[in-house]
Amino acid sequence: MHFPKILRERYNLLVPRQEDGLVVLALFQKVRAGTIERTFPERLIVDTIKQVYTELGMTSARGEETQKYDEALHRLLRHFLDKNLEEKTYQLSTYAENFCDMLEREVHTAINPSQIQKTFSDLVLLLERKLESIDDFRHWYHTQFFKHKNDISAQLRALQSQIEDTVEQLNDLVKNEFDNFREMLIGCEALLDRIKEQADKLSSAFSSKDDIKQILDDASLADEPDFRETKREVRSFFKDIEQRLINVSHTIDRIKPKINKLYNDFEKREFDRKIEAFLIYLLKNSSSKFGRTKKLKDRTVHEVEVFLPKNIITRDFYSDRSRLTSIDYYQLLDPPPVLVQDLSWDEEDLKRQAMLRQQQIDREIRIEKWISDIAAELEKKKKVNFADYYYKILFKDNDLEAAIKTATLVLKEFSKMENVEVTVREEFALDAKQPNIGIWKLQLKSTAS
Repeated sequence: MHFPKILRERYNLLVPRQEDGLVVLALFQKVRAGTIERTFPERLIVDTIKQVYTELGMTSARGEETQKYDEALHRLLRHFLDKNLEEKTYQLSTYAENFCDMLEREVHTAINPSQIQKTFSDLVLLLERKLESIDDFRHWYHTQFFKHKNDISAQLRALQSQIEDTVEQLNDLVKNEFDNFREMLIGCEALLDRIKEQADKLSSAFSSKDDIKQILDDASLADEPDFRETKREVRSFFKDIEQRLINVSHTIDRIKPKINKLYNDFEKREFDRKIEAFLIYLLKNSSSKFGRTKKLKDRTVHEVEVFLPKNIITRDFYSDRSRLTSIDYYQLLDPPPVLVQDLSWDEEDLKRQAMLRQQQIDREIRIEKWISDIAAELEKKKKVNFADYYYKILFKDNDLEAAIKTATLVLKEFSKMENVEVTVREEFALDAKQPNIGIWKLQLKSTAS
Protein backbone atom coordinates (compact mmCIF):
# COMPACT_ATOMS: atom_id res chain seq x y z
CA MET A 1 0.00 0.00 0.00
CA HIS A 2 1.43 3.40 -1.01
CA PHE A 3 0.54 6.29 1.29
CA PRO A 4 0.58 9.84 -0.02
CA LYS A 5 3.96 11.46 0.46
CA ILE A 6 2.52 14.33 2.52
CA LEU A 7 0.98 11.84 4.97
CA ARG A 8 4.24 9.95 5.36
CA GLU A 9 6.07 13.21 6.09
CA ARG A 10 3.51 14.56 8.58
CA TYR A 11 2.47 11.34 10.28
CA ASN A 12 4.58 11.92 13.41
CA LEU A 13 3.15 15.45 13.66
CA LEU A 14 -0.48 14.44 13.17
CA VAL A 15 -0.09 11.56 15.65
CA PRO A 16 1.79 13.19 18.54
CA ARG A 17 4.34 11.67 20.85
CA GLN A 18 3.02 10.60 24.24
CA GLU A 19 4.41 13.68 26.00
CA ASP A 20 3.09 16.06 23.33
CA GLY A 21 -0.36 14.49 23.39
CA LEU A 22 -0.52 14.77 27.19
CA VAL A 23 0.45 18.45 27.01
CA VAL A 24 -2.34 19.16 24.52
CA LEU A 25 -4.82 17.18 26.63
CA ALA A 26 -3.81 19.07 29.80
CA LEU A 27 -4.32 22.43 28.06
CA PHE A 28 -7.67 21.25 26.68
CA GLN A 29 -8.91 20.23 30.13
CA LYS A 30 -7.78 23.54 31.68
CA VAL A 31 -9.61 25.54 29.01
CA ARG A 32 -12.76 23.47 29.43
CA ALA A 33 -12.63 23.77 33.24
CA GLY A 34 -12.23 27.54 32.93
CA THR A 35 -8.94 27.68 34.86
CA ILE A 36 -7.32 29.35 31.83
CA GLU A 37 -8.71 31.43 28.97
CA ARG A 38 -9.12 30.10 25.44
CA THR A 39 -6.08 32.22 24.51
CA PHE A 40 -3.04 31.89 26.76
CA PRO A 41 0.61 33.03 26.89
CA GLU A 42 3.66 30.96 26.02
CA ARG A 43 4.63 30.81 29.70
CA LEU A 44 1.55 28.71 30.47
CA ILE A 45 2.45 26.23 27.69
CA VAL A 46 6.01 25.89 29.06
CA ASP A 47 4.68 25.32 32.60
CA THR A 48 2.38 22.57 31.29
CA ILE A 49 5.25 20.93 29.39
CA LYS A 50 7.35 21.00 32.58
CA GLN A 51 4.52 19.40 34.57
CA VAL A 52 4.02 16.59 32.02
CA TYR A 53 7.75 15.91 31.67
CA THR A 54 8.13 15.71 35.45
CA GLU A 55 5.24 13.24 35.77
CA LEU A 56 6.77 11.10 33.01
CA GLY A 57 10.23 11.20 34.61
CA MET A 58 11.73 13.03 31.63
CA THR A 59 13.58 15.75 33.57
CA SER A 60 17.15 16.60 32.58
CA ALA A 61 19.79 19.30 33.03
CA ARG A 62 18.54 22.92 33.00
CA GLY A 63 20.13 23.83 29.68
CA GLU A 64 18.81 20.70 28.02
CA GLU A 65 15.34 21.28 29.49
CA THR A 66 15.00 24.68 27.81
CA GLN A 67 15.94 23.16 24.46
CA LYS A 68 13.44 20.31 24.92
CA TYR A 69 10.64 22.74 25.78
CA ASP A 70 11.38 24.80 22.65
CA GLU A 71 11.37 21.66 20.48
CA ALA A 72 8.06 20.50 21.97
CA LEU A 73 6.46 23.91 21.39
CA HIS A 74 7.72 23.91 17.80
CA ARG A 75 6.16 20.49 17.16
CA LEU A 76 2.81 21.52 18.66
CA LEU A 77 2.66 24.65 16.50
CA ARG A 78 2.48 22.49 13.37
CA HIS A 79 -1.04 21.16 14.03
CA PHE A 80 -2.11 21.52 17.65
CA LEU A 81 -1.53 25.20 18.51
CA ASP A 82 -2.45 28.41 16.71
CA LYS A 83 -0.38 31.53 17.41
CA ASN A 84 -1.67 35.10 17.37
CA LEU A 85 1.37 37.07 16.17
CA GLU A 86 -0.02 40.50 17.13
CA GLU A 87 -1.02 39.60 20.69
CA LYS A 88 1.71 36.97 21.11
CA THR A 89 -0.77 34.47 22.52
CA TYR A 90 -1.72 30.91 21.66
CA GLN A 91 -4.84 28.79 21.50
CA LEU A 92 -5.67 25.17 20.73
CA SER A 93 -6.37 24.44 17.08
CA THR A 94 -9.61 22.84 15.95
CA TYR A 95 -7.60 19.70 15.18
CA ALA A 96 -6.34 19.64 18.78
CA GLU A 97 -9.86 20.04 20.19
CA ASN A 98 -11.19 17.24 17.99
CA PHE A 99 -8.22 15.06 18.95
CA CYS A 100 -8.82 15.58 22.70
CA ASP A 101 -12.55 15.12 22.36
CA MET A 102 -11.98 11.82 20.53
CA LEU A 103 -9.59 10.59 23.25
CA GLU A 104 -11.99 11.45 26.07
CA ARG A 105 -14.97 9.85 24.34
CA GLU A 106 -12.95 6.70 23.73
CA VAL A 107 -11.79 6.45 27.34
CA HIS A 108 -15.02 7.48 29.07
CA THR A 109 -17.61 5.88 26.80
CA ALA A 110 -20.46 4.65 28.99
CA ILE A 111 -22.27 1.52 27.88
CA ASN A 112 -25.82 2.63 27.18
CA PRO A 113 -28.01 -0.06 25.56
CA SER A 114 -31.17 2.06 25.70
CA GLN A 115 -29.48 4.87 23.74
CA ILE A 116 -28.23 2.39 21.13
CA GLN A 117 -31.75 0.99 20.81
CA LYS A 118 -33.07 4.50 20.12
CA THR A 119 -30.31 5.04 17.55
CA PHE A 120 -31.27 1.87 15.68
CA SER A 121 -34.96 2.79 15.83
CA ASP A 122 -34.16 6.14 14.24
CA LEU A 123 -32.04 4.44 11.57
CA VAL A 124 -34.92 2.11 10.68
CA LEU A 125 -37.51 4.90 10.64
CA LEU A 126 -35.43 7.20 8.43
CA LEU A 127 -34.34 4.40 6.10
CA GLU A 128 -37.96 3.59 5.27
CA ARG A 129 -38.32 7.16 3.99
CA LYS A 130 -35.05 7.24 2.06
CA LEU A 131 -35.48 4.46 -0.49
CA GLU A 132 -37.31 6.34 -3.21
CA SER A 133 -34.09 7.27 -5.00
CA ILE A 134 -30.40 6.43 -4.81
CA ASP A 135 -29.63 10.04 -3.78
CA ASP A 136 -31.98 9.75 -0.79
CA PHE A 137 -30.36 6.46 0.19
CA ARG A 138 -26.87 7.97 -0.05
CA HIS A 139 -28.06 10.82 2.19
CA TRP A 140 -29.29 8.29 4.80
CA TYR A 141 -26.03 6.38 4.67
CA HIS A 142 -23.72 9.40 5.09
CA THR A 143 -25.78 11.53 7.51
CA GLN A 144 -27.27 8.76 9.63
CA PHE A 145 -25.69 5.33 9.36
CA PHE A 146 -22.06 6.38 8.85
CA LYS A 147 -22.44 9.06 11.53
CA HIS A 148 -23.58 6.54 14.17
CA LYS A 149 -21.19 3.71 13.25
CA ASN A 150 -18.52 4.96 15.63
CA ASP A 151 -21.01 5.37 18.50
CA ILE A 152 -22.13 1.78 18.03
CA SER A 153 -18.55 0.48 17.78
CA ALA A 154 -17.55 2.53 20.83
CA GLN A 155 -20.08 0.62 22.93
CA LEU A 156 -18.44 -2.67 21.97
CA ARG A 157 -14.93 -1.29 22.55
CA ALA A 158 -16.01 -0.10 26.01
CA LEU A 159 -17.37 -3.56 26.76
CA GLN A 160 -14.14 -5.20 25.58
CA SER A 161 -12.09 -2.73 27.62
CA GLN A 162 -14.01 -3.70 30.78
CA ILE A 163 -13.26 -7.35 30.12
CA GLU A 164 -9.55 -6.63 29.61
CA ASP A 165 -9.47 -4.67 32.88
CA THR A 166 -11.11 -7.60 34.68
CA VAL A 167 -8.60 -10.06 33.21
CA GLU A 168 -5.72 -7.81 34.34
CA GLN A 169 -7.18 -7.71 37.87
CA LEU A 170 -7.46 -11.50 37.92
CA ASN A 171 -3.89 -11.92 36.65
CA ASP A 172 -2.73 -9.51 39.36
CA LEU A 173 -4.55 -11.62 41.96
CA VAL A 174 -2.85 -14.78 40.74
CA LYS A 175 0.65 -13.28 40.67
CA ASN A 176 0.50 -11.43 44.01
CA GLU A 177 -0.61 -12.15 47.56
CA PHE A 178 -3.35 -9.85 48.83
CA ASP A 179 -4.79 -9.78 52.33
CA ASN A 180 -8.24 -9.10 50.87
CA PHE A 181 -7.91 -11.74 48.14
CA ARG A 182 -11.43 -13.10 48.60
CA GLU A 183 -13.05 -9.65 48.56
CA MET A 184 -11.16 -8.70 45.39
CA LEU A 185 -12.15 -11.98 43.74
CA ILE A 186 -15.80 -11.40 44.62
CA GLY A 187 -15.48 -7.91 43.09
CA CYS A 188 -14.06 -9.35 39.85
CA GLU A 189 -16.86 -11.90 39.62
CA ALA A 190 -19.51 -9.22 40.19
CA LEU A 191 -17.93 -7.04 37.50
CA LEU A 192 -17.91 -9.95 35.07
CA ASP A 193 -21.59 -10.62 35.75
CA ARG A 194 -22.30 -6.94 35.11
CA ILE A 195 -20.41 -7.09 31.79
CA LYS A 196 -22.39 -10.18 30.78
CA GLU A 197 -25.64 -8.37 31.60
CA GLN A 198 -24.57 -5.34 29.55
CA ALA A 199 -23.56 -7.58 26.63
CA ASP A 200 -26.99 -9.23 26.67
CA LYS A 201 -28.71 -5.83 26.72
CA LEU A 202 -26.56 -4.58 23.84
CA SER A 203 -27.35 -7.70 21.85
CA SER A 204 -31.05 -7.02 22.40
CA ALA A 205 -30.59 -3.35 21.43
CA PHE A 206 -28.88 -4.42 18.19
CA SER A 207 -31.86 -6.58 17.18
CA SER A 208 -33.23 -3.73 15.01
CA LYS A 209 -30.36 -4.32 12.61
CA ASP A 210 -32.36 -7.25 11.24
CA ASP A 211 -35.13 -4.80 10.31
CA ILE A 212 -32.58 -2.71 8.42
CA LYS A 213 -31.28 -5.75 6.54
CA GLN A 214 -34.82 -6.80 5.61
CA ILE A 215 -35.72 -3.30 4.40
CA LEU A 216 -32.57 -3.26 2.22
CA ASP A 217 -33.39 -6.73 0.84
CA ASP A 218 -36.89 -5.57 -0.15
CA ALA A 219 -35.78 -2.23 -1.61
CA SER A 220 -36.53 -1.44 -5.25
CA LEU A 221 -33.02 -0.02 -5.79
CA ALA A 222 -31.38 -3.43 -6.21
CA ASP A 223 -30.39 -2.64 -9.82
CA GLU A 224 -28.26 0.33 -8.72
CA PRO A 225 -24.56 -0.65 -8.35
CA ASP A 226 -24.02 2.03 -5.67
CA PHE A 227 -26.94 0.67 -3.67
CA ARG A 228 -25.61 -2.89 -3.80
CA GLU A 229 -22.12 -1.79 -2.75
CA THR A 230 -23.42 0.29 0.15
CA LYS A 231 -25.77 -2.50 1.19
CA ARG A 232 -22.81 -4.89 1.40
CA GLU A 233 -20.95 -2.39 3.61
CA VAL A 234 -23.94 -2.10 5.95
CA ARG A 235 -24.34 -5.87 6.20
CA SER A 236 -20.61 -6.31 6.71
CA PHE A 237 -20.68 -3.82 9.61
CA PHE A 238 -23.60 -5.65 11.23
CA LYS A 239 -21.83 -8.97 10.80
CA ASP A 240 -18.75 -7.51 12.48
CA ILE A 241 -20.62 -6.29 15.57
CA GLU A 242 -22.42 -9.62 15.84
CA GLN A 243 -19.08 -11.42 15.85
CA ARG A 244 -17.64 -9.03 18.43
CA LEU A 245 -20.59 -9.64 20.75
CA ILE A 246 -20.09 -13.39 20.32
CA ASN A 247 -16.40 -12.96 21.16
CA VAL A 248 -17.33 -11.07 24.34
CA SER A 249 -19.65 -13.89 25.43
CA HIS A 250 -17.00 -16.53 24.65
CA THR A 251 -14.40 -14.61 26.64
CA ILE A 252 -16.72 -14.41 29.64
CA ASP A 253 -17.46 -18.14 29.36
CA ARG A 254 -13.71 -18.83 29.43
CA ILE A 255 -13.07 -16.59 32.45
CA LYS A 256 -15.90 -17.95 34.63
CA PRO A 257 -14.31 -21.41 35.23
CA LYS A 258 -11.00 -19.72 36.09
CA ILE A 259 -12.74 -17.63 38.76
CA ASN A 260 -14.31 -20.78 40.20
CA LYS A 261 -10.88 -22.42 40.28
CA LEU A 262 -9.46 -19.38 42.10
CA TYR A 263 -12.17 -19.76 44.72
CA ASN A 264 -11.28 -23.43 45.18
CA ASP A 265 -7.55 -22.68 45.27
CA PHE A 266 -8.14 -19.95 47.84
CA GLU A 267 -10.14 -22.25 50.13
CA LYS A 268 -7.54 -25.00 49.83
CA ARG A 269 -4.72 -22.53 50.42
CA GLU A 270 -6.39 -21.24 53.58
CA PHE A 271 -6.91 -24.80 54.83
CA ASP A 272 -3.27 -25.70 54.11
CA ARG A 273 -2.09 -22.56 55.93
CA LYS A 274 -4.09 -23.46 59.02
CA ILE A 275 -2.82 -27.05 58.99
CA GLU A 276 0.76 -25.83 58.54
CA ALA A 277 0.40 -23.31 61.38
CA PHE A 278 -1.09 -26.03 63.63
CA LEU A 279 1.70 -28.51 62.90
CA ILE A 280 4.42 -25.89 63.43
CA TYR A 281 2.83 -24.95 66.76
CA LEU A 282 2.79 -28.62 67.80
CA LEU A 283 6.43 -29.12 66.86
CA LYS A 284 7.53 -26.01 68.73
CA ASN A 285 5.47 -26.51 71.88
CA SER A 286 5.34 -30.31 72.34
CA SER A 287 7.90 -32.21 74.42
CA SER A 288 9.02 -35.84 74.44
CA LYS A 289 10.62 -38.36 76.76
CA PHE A 290 12.44 -41.53 75.85
CA GLY A 291 10.73 -44.64 77.26
CA ARG A 292 12.29 -48.00 76.54
CA THR A 293 13.69 -50.16 73.78
CA LYS A 294 12.41 -53.59 72.84
CA LYS A 295 14.46 -56.15 70.97
CA LEU A 296 12.24 -58.09 68.62
CA LYS A 297 13.01 -60.50 65.81
CA ASP A 298 14.83 -58.74 62.97
CA ARG A 299 14.01 -55.27 64.32
CA THR A 300 14.19 -52.92 67.28
CA VAL A 301 11.20 -50.99 68.61
CA HIS A 302 11.64 -47.65 70.44
CA GLU A 303 8.92 -46.24 72.64
CA VAL A 304 8.75 -42.48 73.14
CA GLU A 305 6.34 -40.51 75.33
CA VAL A 306 5.12 -37.27 73.71
CA PHE A 307 3.53 -34.41 75.71
CA LEU A 308 1.28 -32.14 73.64
CA PRO A 309 0.76 -28.44 74.52
CA LYS A 310 -1.79 -28.18 77.33
CA ASN A 311 -3.78 -25.36 75.71
CA ILE A 312 -4.85 -27.58 72.81
CA ILE A 313 -5.80 -30.63 74.88
CA THR A 314 -9.48 -31.47 75.25
CA ARG A 315 -10.05 -33.48 78.42
CA ASP A 316 -12.87 -35.59 77.01
CA PHE A 317 -10.89 -36.90 74.05
CA TYR A 318 -7.15 -36.59 74.62
CA SER A 319 -4.57 -36.97 77.27
CA ASP A 320 -1.63 -34.64 77.53
CA ARG A 321 0.54 -37.70 77.55
CA SER A 322 0.66 -39.98 74.50
CA ARG A 323 2.78 -43.03 73.89
CA LEU A 324 4.06 -43.50 70.34
CA THR A 325 5.56 -46.68 69.02
CA SER A 326 7.58 -46.89 65.83
CA ILE A 327 5.72 -48.60 63.02
CA ASP A 328 6.87 -51.97 61.83
CA TYR A 329 7.61 -52.69 58.15
CA TYR A 330 5.25 -55.02 56.35
CA GLN A 331 6.11 -57.21 53.44
CA LEU A 332 3.97 -56.14 50.48
CA LEU A 333 2.12 -58.91 48.71
CA ASP A 334 2.92 -59.68 45.10
CA PRO A 335 0.40 -58.17 42.72
CA PRO A 336 -2.11 -60.60 41.27
CA PRO A 337 -1.30 -61.91 37.80
CA VAL A 338 -2.72 -60.08 34.85
CA LEU A 339 -5.38 -62.05 33.07
CA VAL A 340 -5.30 -61.81 29.31
CA GLN A 341 -8.82 -61.61 27.96
CA ASP A 342 -9.78 -62.80 24.53
CA LEU A 343 -11.86 -60.12 22.85
CA SER A 344 -14.42 -61.20 20.34
CA TRP A 345 -15.41 -58.91 17.49
CA ASP A 346 -18.82 -58.64 15.90
CA GLU A 347 -17.82 -58.93 12.27
CA GLU A 348 -21.31 -58.08 11.00
CA ASP A 349 -21.44 -54.91 13.09
CA LEU A 350 -18.00 -53.84 11.86
CA LYS A 351 -19.14 -54.30 8.25
CA ARG A 352 -22.29 -52.30 8.98
CA GLN A 353 -20.28 -49.44 10.50
CA ALA A 354 -17.88 -49.45 7.54
CA MET A 355 -20.79 -49.34 5.11
CA LEU A 356 -22.40 -46.39 6.93
CA ARG A 357 -19.11 -44.49 6.95
CA GLN A 358 -18.64 -45.11 3.22
CA GLN A 359 -22.18 -43.83 2.60
CA GLN A 360 -21.32 -40.63 4.50
CA ILE A 361 -18.15 -40.16 2.45
CA ASP A 362 -20.04 -40.74 -0.81
CA ARG A 363 -22.72 -38.23 0.25
CA GLU A 364 -20.09 -35.57 1.07
CA ILE A 365 -18.46 -36.09 -2.34
CA ARG A 366 -21.83 -35.71 -4.10
CA ILE A 367 -22.62 -32.55 -2.10
CA GLU A 368 -19.27 -31.01 -3.06
CA LYS A 369 -20.05 -31.82 -6.72
CA TRP A 370 -23.47 -30.11 -6.47
CA ILE A 371 -21.93 -27.03 -4.87
CA SER A 372 -19.35 -26.89 -7.66
CA ASP A 373 -22.10 -27.16 -10.31
CA ILE A 374 -24.10 -24.35 -8.64
CA ALA A 375 -21.03 -22.07 -8.51
CA ALA A 376 -20.28 -22.77 -12.19
CA GLU A 377 -23.84 -21.96 -13.27
CA LEU A 378 -23.85 -18.80 -11.14
CA GLU A 379 -20.65 -17.59 -12.79
CA LYS A 380 -22.06 -18.34 -16.25
CA LYS A 381 -25.71 -17.24 -15.95
CA LYS A 382 -25.35 -14.73 -13.05
CA LYS A 383 -28.50 -16.12 -11.38
CA VAL A 384 -29.43 -19.50 -9.88
CA ASN A 385 -32.74 -20.69 -8.39
CA PHE A 386 -31.62 -23.22 -5.83
CA ALA A 387 -35.02 -24.96 -5.65
CA ASP A 388 -34.28 -26.47 -9.09
CA TYR A 389 -31.11 -28.04 -7.73
CA TYR A 390 -32.89 -29.14 -4.56
CA TYR A 391 -35.31 -31.33 -6.48
CA LYS A 392 -32.55 -32.51 -8.86
CA ILE A 393 -30.67 -33.86 -5.83
CA LEU A 394 -33.80 -35.59 -4.58
CA PHE A 395 -34.59 -37.22 -7.94
CA LYS A 396 -31.04 -38.15 -8.98
CA ASP A 397 -29.51 -39.11 -5.61
CA ASN A 398 -32.77 -40.14 -3.90
CA ASP A 399 -31.24 -38.68 -0.72
CA LEU A 400 -33.25 -36.14 1.30
CA GLU A 401 -30.41 -35.65 3.81
CA ALA A 402 -28.02 -34.74 0.97
CA ALA A 403 -30.52 -32.20 -0.39
CA ILE A 404 -30.96 -30.57 3.05
CA LYS A 405 -27.20 -30.48 3.72
CA THR A 406 -26.58 -28.95 0.29
CA ALA A 407 -29.16 -26.21 1.01
CA THR A 408 -27.52 -25.47 4.36
CA LEU A 409 -24.05 -25.31 2.77
CA VAL A 410 -25.28 -23.02 -0.03
CA LEU A 411 -26.67 -20.54 2.53
CA LYS A 412 -23.51 -20.70 4.62
CA GLU A 413 -20.88 -20.46 1.87
CA PHE A 414 -22.49 -18.14 -0.70
CA SER A 415 -23.67 -15.66 1.97
CA LYS A 416 -19.98 -15.04 2.77
CA MET A 417 -19.09 -14.13 -0.83
CA GLU A 418 -18.79 -10.40 -1.48
CA ASN A 419 -20.05 -10.56 -5.07
CA VAL A 420 -23.07 -12.78 -4.43
CA GLU A 421 -26.50 -11.77 -3.16
CA VAL A 422 -28.50 -14.51 -1.42
CA THR A 423 -32.25 -13.94 -1.25
CA VAL A 424 -34.65 -16.18 0.68
CA ARG A 425 -38.40 -15.64 0.34
CA GLU A 426 -40.91 -17.30 2.63
CA GLU A 427 -42.72 -18.87 -0.32
CA PHE A 428 -42.55 -22.58 -1.01
CA ALA A 429 -41.10 -23.85 -4.28
CA LEU A 430 -42.94 -27.13 -4.87
CA ASP A 431 -42.64 -30.04 -7.27
CA ALA A 432 -45.55 -32.27 -8.31
CA LYS A 433 -43.40 -35.41 -7.99
CA GLN A 434 -42.70 -34.64 -4.34
CA PRO A 435 -46.01 -33.28 -2.95
CA ASN A 436 -44.96 -33.74 0.69
CA ILE A 437 -41.64 -31.89 0.39
CA GLY A 438 -41.09 -28.17 -0.09
CA ILE A 439 -38.35 -25.56 0.20
CA TRP A 440 -38.45 -21.78 0.45
CA LYS A 441 -37.50 -19.90 -2.70
CA LEU A 442 -33.76 -19.32 -2.50
CA GLN A 443 -32.04 -17.31 -5.21
CA LEU A 444 -28.34 -16.64 -5.79
CA LYS A 445 -27.38 -13.60 -7.84
CA SER A 446 -23.90 -12.60 -8.95
CA THR A 447 -23.15 -8.88 -8.68
CA ALA A 448 -19.65 -9.13 -10.16
CA SER A 449 -19.21 -6.87 -13.16
